[in-house]
Amino acid sequence: MRKNIGSVLALYPTPVCVAGTKVDGKTNWLLVAHVGILGHDRLLISCAKAHYTNKGIKESRVVSVNLIDEQLLSKANYVGSVSGKTVDKSNVFDEEIGETGVPMIKDSPLTMECIVENNYETEDFDNFIL
Repeated sequence: MRKNIGSVLALYPTPVCVAGTKVDGKTNWLLVAHVGILGHDRLLISCAKAHYTNKGIKESRVVSVNLIDEQLLSKANYVGSVSGKTVDKSNVFDEEIGETGVPMIKDSPLTMECIVENNYETEDFDNFIL
């Protein structure tokens, strides 16, 4: 039986991911709920324009996408609850630096070092195509 659920974001759950970048030379982490696959060769992360992290992604054009497991969940929740504008989140995770200079979570079960190919902007979101 079909049921019309209306215009809603119905593709949940998605993996828990934390984006990492440098903002003004300092590591910053952001819990990202909107992560998607655009094809065999592209990802997309969608971040509300108000996020402090967007500044670093736009300036450096690199970002890490780090999958989060149960061991890292409380730290991911924390970085998603506070803003890098007011709180230094650089020491929340043990990090390693990728070839592009982007911070990556050392204990993440899967980390992707990504180069921003494009930013599809909507009224309220930066949609970074990686």
